[in-house]
Parts: sequence; structure tokens; C-alpha cells
Amino acid sequence: MKHKSLLLLIAFITGSFLSLIGCNSSSYNIETSDRKDSLKYEPTGAKLKNSYRIRSYPKFTLQISGGLNLGMSELSSNYANIFDAQQFAEGLNFGVRNGYGVMAIGKLPIEKNGNIRLTFSAGYNKFQNNFLADDSPFGSISYNVMAFGVGLENSFNPTFRLKPYISAEIQANMINGKADINENNSTRNVKIKNSFRIGYMVHSGIEYMFSNSFGVNFGLKLTNSNQILKSSKESSDPNEIPLRDEKVDSEPIPEFAGFKNFVFTTFYMGFNFYFGVKDIIYRFNK
Repeated sequence: MKHKSLLLLIAFITGSFLSLIGCNSSSYNIETSDRKDSLKYEPTGAKLKNSYRIRSYPKFTLQISGGLNLGMSELSSNYANIFDAQQFAEGLNFGVRNGYGVMAIGKLPIEKNGNIRLTFSAGYNKFQNNFLADDSPFGSISYNVMAFGVGLENSFNPTFRLKPYISAEIQANMINGKADINENNSTRNVKIKNSFRIGYMVHSGIEYMFSNSFGVNFGLKLTNSNQILKSSKESSDPNEIPLRDEKVDSEPIPEFAGFKNFVFTTFYMGFNFYFGVKDIIYRFNK
């Protein structure tokens, strides 16, 4: 038995030694070589490039986009997607659901690889009860939202043509509007005065570069325009009021007052303008 084990060990060592003899670790020029390094060799005729081009990340990006807004939570009227004057008067919702908007965002890299970008934004959003819906027999209502924000963005591939990103920012918002309420065979006109609110926006999308200076973008964002500073203040004129979006527990409860979030999603697309993108050429000696 011992002799058999010894013979197996000698055979293993001999086979390993012969295998190592057949290996060769010398180097050669892959562009000109025709060495047969495998049992089956088929030349492909492929040649390596002697130069490669990559782009630097943009020093500044201006993104301009427009989109369709879809209201959520209390920014979604509950009565057949049209304005219900009674629900609005009781402070149950804002009386609208759909709208549209435009936004400009400046993006400035703040670290050496270009992934993390500081963002500055300005935008306008319009909401109307009869936008993408039928007119209401109870009247009409509309809102205007001016927004200015600052935030951070993570661009996952800043030097590639295709640049997915995710972003979040704090926004300062100015909200106003008007409502024409049909009651007792007459129309009551209610003006919602400029009201300041602080909110947030989170969004994710994709940029695609056609050239070093121009590209397109599309994505999805979620906005809450009145997360902070909710209020339901009284007004001397019942037909000229501030935005009333805070719950009031004590009597008397102001008309139109109630806890409401001005929150909506946006499907957007637009154009990107890039500044400071350079071509970097890497050359290899033959």
C-alpha cells in the first residue's frame, strides 16, 4: 500500500513539472505576434488603438425642463376629479389635481471627481381644476407656485454620455391663487394672497449628451411646497385671504382652513447645456 501511494505521489509531481515546463511567461507585442498560445489558435486580425478619448466632467450644467404635474394627498380633489366648492370651503383639499410647470437648474461640481454637485433652481408651476378634466358646475380654482431652491445631487457617471442622477433640495415657495365659487345663482370671487412656505423636492433622472455642450434630460420628481410654515390666519376681507393650510382646533374655524399638503409628482423632460467639458486624449506608444 505504501509503495502504491509513493508511485501516485511521484506521478503527480512529474505531471506538474511537465505542465510547468510547457508554460511560458515571456511578453510579446500583441499587435504583431502570431504565437500560438493555445491548442486552437485562430488569428482575428484585431488591432489595438494607439489613442483613446474620454471627456472631462462639466464644470457647470444648466438644465431647463418642463413637465406634467399630478397632485397627491390634499392636492387631489376628491369629487370626480373636479372642483367641489363645499370640500374646498371646509378645508378638506385644495380643489385641484393637475397642472404643469417649468424649471431651470444650475449644477456646480463641488468635489474632484464631479459626482457631487451643488444645485440652484428656479421654477414655476400652475394648477387648474379644469386642466385635463371637465369644468365643474361649482366654479373654478387655480394656483400659481414660484419656487427657488438649493440642494445636492449625485451624478453617477459625470464623464459619460449617459448620466443618471438623484437629487434633493430645500425650496422657498410663494403660493397664490383664485377661486370663482358658484353659489345662490351668483359667483363669488375669492383671491388667495401670496403666502410664503418652505418645502422640499426630490428627483431622479437621466441626462444624455449629444455633444460636449448639449444634451437632453428626463425624469420624475416629488415636491411638497408647504412642508413648513403652514398657517390659517384670519383676514379682514372674507374674499381676500392668505393660503389656509393649517388645522385649526378652536372655534370659530376660518373658512377654507384645514391641514393640507401641497404635494405633487412631476414627469419632466428638457434640454441640458454643458460648460467646460474637455476632450482628454490618451496615446500609447507602439
